[in-house]
Amino acid sequence: MMKMADAGFLLMENASRGSHVSMLTTWELPKSAPEDFLSSLVARWRESRKFAEPFNLRVKPGLILDWETLSPDQIDLDYHLRHSALPKPGGERELGVLASRLHSHPLDRSRPLWEMHVIEGLENDRFAIFLKLHHSQIDGMGAIRLLERVLSTSPSDRKVPAFWEVPPKRDRKKPNAQKLSFKLSDITKLTGAVGEMMLSQDPDNAVPFMAPRTLLNSRLQASRRVATQLYDLNRLSRIAKKTNVSINDVVLNICAGALRDYFLERGELPEKSLTTGLPVSVREGEGVGNAISFVVAKLHTEISDPVERLQAIHRSTTLAKDRFKALPSRVSRELFGTLIMAPFIGQVATNTADLFPPVYNVVISNVPGPREALYLEGARMEAFYPISLITDGQALNITFLSYAGRFAVGFTACREAVPSMQKIAVATGEALDELEYALGFHGV
Repeated sequence: MMKMADAGFLLMENASRGSHVSMLTTWELPKSAPEDFLSSLVARWRESRKFAEPFNLRVKPGLILDWETLSPDQIDLDYHLRHSALPKPGGERELGVLASRLHSHPLDRSRPLWEMHVIEGLENDRFAIFLKLHHSQIDGMGAIRLLERVLSTSPSDRKVPAFWEVPPKRDRKKPNAQKLSFKLSDITKLTGAVGEMMLSQDPDNAVPFMAPRTLLNSRLQASRRVATQLYDLNRLSRIAKKTNVSINDVVLNICAGALRDYFLERGELPEKSLTTGLPVSVREGEGVGNAISFVVAKLHTEISDPVERLQAIHRSTTLAKDRFKALPSRVSRELFGTLIMAPFIGQVATNTADLFPPVYNVVISNVPGPREALYLEGARMEAFYPISLITDGQALNITFLSYAGRFAVGFTACREAVPSMQKIAVATGEALDELEYALGFHGV
């Protein structure tokens, strides 16, 4: 039987709310690449008959959710691997339209839960790969490790294996029994942490299911809107250094500024602060499966001054993370997130999420990615955009991913629930500019 957290992603699914996540990567063709570079690569991949986990796993039919392993003959690679081309001019708009359409459809549970789309025709001699996976099998850090296992840090490496051929890396060291154990004393500390979170009167404390209701917390329809932004990591780093906060606090602040402007323009800014669900990795090994928990923090969208708001966000995230870090074991940390999310998963599974106050308003995730450039058959990966899942009551997701000195940001929303979502994406850049100006970085 699969883990409770993994099963939750399957239980939340229906035709309008798939629990898949996607990776949109853009690539520069190698210099002097032949015209058939991509078609030859795809043709070679189509000859592959080796499938590692999770690419050979299907949801087992029956009432009890579990995985079954398929043999290569049971996997139709022509279904999973697709080759297409963008219409001219092959710009960011055309790529965004295609990514939105590909991300709108749930994965087919009668097959292994993945698709790979190789997309040619991007302007300036580029191409893209859109890899679609299920969140019941992989989280953000797992996706990073998948890419790092397959790709090379050298442009001269050739014959890179297909993404689905490389098995997860196994840990040589046995798990730390103390970290995996769950003692009676842990229950006391876990319930104490939950109780403190629910009862604390600290103005920077965020309480689950106490967020103001906004259009971000609507019931979903099937269509998705995907937008992307790209920022220099140094811009956020120097802000964090000057203000003595974390880069993640800066990430949250520019998202808060963007959401504040979006709701002000619509005349819908709540008096209470919006809150965010922050995924926290509890990963200790090298696998690709889910290893996440959650904490909740305030975005302090009621504060107009960007520097004052940044410090308030820092206080809220510090409060939440210190409480989380004080839990004594990995199991207790996972259970902390489960206690927050289990009621919400139940609401989504029973189609009642819109009848209750939101668990939080928006998930904002910050995933550390590869520091070095990665290559596929000599093609350099120029950007790696994370495209996450949304569900009833959570119609917007914002995920930042650092790669080779830059932050790639993926915005995923329900097209009907969050109108003009592109404005939020663009406004994060404006909020970053505003924060830099307030700190005296303008013109630097």
